[in-house]
Amino acid sequence: MKGRDRNKPCWCDSGLKYKKCHLERELQERPSIWNARKDVQGLQRFKTCLHPEAGPSACSGPIVRAHTVRRAADLSVIARKGHVYQTSADLGDLHLNKGRLLPKLVGINEASTFFGFCSKHDSATFAPLEATALVPTDEQALLLTYRPLCLELYAKERQLESLEIARQGDKGRSLEEQFGLQEYVLLMRLGMETSLRDLRRHKSRFDADLLARDFAEARYVAVELDVPPDLMCSGFVQPHYTFDGERIQDLSDLKTELQVMSFSLASTAKGGVAVFAWRSDSDAASSELVDSLLRLEVVDIPHALVRYATSEFENTYYRPDWWDGLQQTDKDALVDRLHHGVGPDIALNPSYLKDDGRRLVRWNVINVSQKRC
Repeated sequence: MKGRDRNKPCWCDSGLKYKKCHLERELQERPSIWNARKDVQGLQRFKTCLHPEAGPSACSGPIVRAHTVRRAADLSVIARKGHVYQTSADLGDLHLNKGRLLPKLVGINEASTFFGFCSKHDSATFAPLEATALVPTDEQALLLTYRPLCLELYAKERQLESLEIARQGDKGRSLEEQFGLQEYVLLMRLGMETSLRDLRRHKSRFDADLLARDFAEARYVAVELDVPPDLMCSGFVQPHYTFDGERIQDLSDLKTELQVMSFSLASTAKGGVAVFAWRSDSDAASSELVDSLLRLEVVDIPHALVRYATSEFENTYYRPDWWDGLQQTDKDALVDRLHHGVGPDIALNPSYLKDDGRRLVRWNVINVSQKRC
């Protein structure tokens, strides 16, 4: 930028002087997507224990690949030769797929894992989910929300760190492209920092419940199915639109702490279950979403669950035989759902959960159990 003082702070708000940051950046060598991928993968291998009592005296054993979707009870049920389909957001895959999020086969030992707990705390904390049949109980409902909350917190922290890698992506590009990318990064940072603020507040409440072994604040609605679902899922979300297309919360409001809930698709001794779980302080938004689901005809609920899982959650895994058996038009429609809300634009389509007419699963609802205010 002609006439700009080389020694003044750079226009991109990096904190560096202009001469150390964007001066003649358009002349620099463009970064390799493969080097960026390697750097991002390095961040994703960061190891920590998110248990509220974590520390040198309390943790035991190595930081493990903690499964957020149960390996033995869920992933192995839908696996083919030890593999399931998972949507890949890997930078290399996105580059090869021209920006499309496409499912790829992954081994169930690696699927749904993150380095978020030491061996002791992972085993002890989530034993009621792993070693006991899923009902759910109040304790299981709390843990079904706590585990994806921890995953979301871990992922958001890594994503925030990765923005520094993204900032370097405008090397070798025009000044207009530099402005565009830096504005994008700024918006992403603002959203992530706000999200992290809220996630930490919510986690502190769950931490207190967990340590006190007090599950009185747990709330849930469990939709029981006659067969194990073809999709297994564990996710954490801020409900924003109902299945009727009515807005629940405004995600663009960065000043208000948004209410949150979890969603799980899992197997049970009777077949399967979809569990919406939350804490009592998120009752208003969560109940509004679930009530809109329960207003549907019973035969339509399984298909609404598929729309919800594929629209909202990356941490969803597909039975290979089911996915491979879909018509290409149905696969394309589901892939389109995977892109719902991607990027900084949160002006989402209010109708994305409404019935699209697709009937892709053969599940039947056999019961609905719940604990609500």
